[in-house]
Amino acid sequence: GEGGGGGGGGRVAAKYLNSRESDVFKKSELLYALPVARSAARRADAVVLVEGYMDAIALHAAGVENVVACLGTAISEAQLEMAARLSPSRVVLLSLDADEAGRAAVRRLAQRGTLQRLDARGATTRVASLPAGCKDPDEAVRAYGRAAYEASLSCAEDWLLFLGREAMRPYQAALAASRAAGGAEAGGAEAGGA
Repeated sequence: GEGGGGGGGGRVAAKYLNSRESDVFKKSELLYALPVARSAARRADAVVLVEGYMDAIALHAAGVENVVACLGTAISEAQLEMAARLSPSRVVLLSLDADEAGRAAVRRLAQRGTLQRLDARGATTRVASLPAGCKDPDEAVRAYGRAAYEASLSCAEDWLLFLGREAMRPYQAALAASRAAGGAEAGGAEAGGA
């Protein structure tokens, strides 16, 4: 039926159904699909953490089985630590939505010191970029298939490099615009001045 009290599912039009937390149901301390991802994460020596359970379901259906998901909350330190424990080398691959909210989630984890504390405890957190034009992992695996999605995971970069590249984005855009605007003038001046 619709609704239900156990944390989601049911037949509803919404992409995610967010249940209220209680004393026994704490979203920030749980990961969706953890029991079914455990052995695959061990074999792959990495676990993929996605934002929503629909992403996890689509990836598992496509054969990417080392995937767990948050439960409609911001990624917590407890969830990242739990995910890291699934991989013998403690490797977590963040495969978040390709929008500003996904990028902001990584920034918040760093601003809160979460990623730094995980590094200090021996975990490696990398950020995967989705194939061009895809808004989330579900769409990526449906549009391009398992191999292309897994290729995006294999190119995941260390969280610090990801944040450095993100910090440079506005400056790169401004530089490109400046060069485009001034390139014709500079090219003409150089040609005429020599």
